[in-house]
Amino acid sequence: MSGVQHPGFECGRTDHEAAYAKAVRDVAAGISGGRFVAGASWPDVWVRDAAYAVDLACGLLHPAVSLATLRGVGAPDTGWAQDRCAHFGGWPRLTDSVVGAVGAWACYVATGDRDFLRWSHDVTRASLARAEREIADSGLFRGCASFMESDSAYPPRFAFRARLVGATKALSTNLLYHRAYVLAARAAAVLGDDPEPFAARADAVKQAINDRLWQPDLGRYAYYEDADGRLSDRGEGLGTALALLWHVADDEQAAAIVRTAATTPHGLPCLWPRYPLWAQWLPRDEYRYHNGMVWPFVQGYWGWAAAVRGFTDVFAAELDHLTALAGRAETFHEYYRPGDGRPGGSARQLWSAAGYLALVHNGLFGATFDDDGVTFRPVVPAGLGPLRLTGLAHRDLTLDVTITGAGTRIASFAVDGEPHENTVPATLTGEHRVEITLETGS
Repeated sequence: MSGVQHPGFECGRTDHEAAYAKAVRDVAAGISGGRFVAGASWPDVWVRDAAYAVDLACGLLHPAVSLATLRGVGAPDTGWAQDRCAHFGGWPRLTDSVVGAVGAWACYVATGDRDFLRWSHDVTRASLARAEREIADSGLFRGCASFMESDSAYPPRFAFRARLVGATKALSTNLLYHRAYVLAARAAAVLGDDPEPFAARADAVKQAINDRLWQPDLGRYAYYEDADGRLSDRGEGLGTALALLWHVADDEQAAAIVRTAATTPHGLPCLWPRYPLWAQWLPRDEYRYHNGMVWPFVQGYWGWAAAVRGFTDVFAAELDHLTALAGRAETFHEYYRPGDGRPGGSARQLWSAAGYLALVHNGLFGATFDDDGVTFRPVVPAGLGPLRLTGLAHRDLTLDVTITGAGTRIASFAVDGEPHENTVPATLTGEHRVEITLETGS
């Protein structure tokens, strides 16, 4: 693998270029002891923070650090480690540790390291087996929503009631289990194992999500199903984004989600509508941590999903939102208030910076990385460009990519000056030049 760690980005807009450069610096500054830590206020390795960040961009920028980070948080006999928190009156563990599978697959794609793939596949299988034994419940999996592990993310009736929260079946966490089965099937196929058992379970979880959590009258997925089978009357930002990105939502559902999704002046909120303040000890702020805040890593997935599913206006808006938020402080922060865009939480938050990088790599440039190579399907809003991305690394391949024009339709695609299909094969090594021309107005 090339190990290029400092890609460069030009687009004719200084605010976008400055946000990208800041994100690259923040990711590099998040390396401590050869591993990724969560942020300036969270100087430890968090499984879910690291896995999401690696999937969004860190596996691409720092493959060796990503490998070391993921190897430190899993074991083939027990599965991916579970981060610990102290909310809900002593809730002992989060329930989204299987997100390690998502980060691990991104590590494999970036490096082609089959030894790591075999190890991480065994870890993921152990996590899935553990979940099937301990938290499987009528087709779904119990547990609080991914990363939404604070009291502020749930209604007052859940306050200090860990068992009640643990009995819910959250959208985002069940999407992670679906994705883990999908990736386990892919890994098995690469390794020469039988992928079918994992693929069948992935289909079953997808069906259960759509049967149990989809609300056709509201045009969205419910945040969670509670222990009594009742659906939450809130929507969840991360789960919504992942349902689009991972194609759990079909085209009709995706269109409904985009039509009904909650928006704020500064981007997609993590949860909406927010819950009323209910505890005297909470700061008298209009919003609280997971209760309606705008989290950049969620924006990254939302914008990436919008680009992939063809909702170009949604992608363009989220790119503008996060670009503006990036200018609010010296580093990317953990979250931002949806009303005024004021930064909050930890500075130099790893997955926040990675979320912005995903909007550029996977959104603007439309890059998809896989065993076969790098495929480009750009989504370029009017007013940007020409675009240039230098030092884009994939295994032993490093690309200098330029895009002229706007829109989504590719008029011409060339590698080193020669016409080529829009996938640059992973069998190439060294530095290569990619030139893409779009049909403006498409």
